[in-house]
Amino acid sequence: MDLEMILKIVLLGLVHWALVPIALTNLIQRQRVFGQIKGFWVPAILFITCIGPLAYLIIHELVPQPQTQAD
Repeated sequence: MDLEMILKIVLLGLVHWALVPIALTNLIQRQRVFGQIKGFWVPAILFITCIGPLAYLIIHELVPQPQTQAD
């Protein structure tokens, strides 16, 4: 394997692990998610490299959240 390929793999890994905490934090804070099952998103975010976190962060915007009343 040449150096360029190794750098690409390392960069992809870094991008993935930078997106994972963002997506998991957002998942925990949301009341409703696409598909109605949060447990489905956890393995997708963790194990589907880059696509899982990106899919979650894009798709979750499609689900309307309940309105909260200001105190």
